[in-house]
Amino acid sequence: MDDKELSKILSTAVKTGKCVLGLKEAQKSIRGSKIVVYSTHAPKDKQQRLVEACKAANVPILAYLGKAIELGALCGRRFRVLALAVKAAGDADLTPLISEAQTQKKI
Repeated sequence: MDDKELSKILSTAVKTGKCVLGLKEAQKSIRGSKIVVYSTHAPKDKQQRLVEACKAANVPILAYLGKAIELGALCGRRFRVLALAVKAAGDADLTPLISEAQTQKKI
C-alpha cells in the first residue's frame, strides 16, 4: 500500500471517525478497536508489547515502515505519532488497511 492511499484513509478516519493517537493511549484502548497502526521506528520493547496486546485481543495491527513524524503527517497532524487505534472509522473505508494487516501477519 502506498503512502498516498494510506494518508487518505487515515486522515479521513481521524477527521470523521474516532481515533486514539499515541502509543500508550492506543495500547490502553485496543479492546474494541477496528485496527491499530504503529511506526516501526518505535522502541522495540514497546512495539512488542503493543503487538502482543493486539494479538491477545484479536485486533488487526499494521506496521507502518516510516518514522513517527511521517505517520503523524499521514494522520493530518503536525507532531509525531508512534501508534494510533481506530475505534470508529467514520467515512473511511478500513478494508484495504485490514487486508494489508492480514497479509503482513502471514509474512
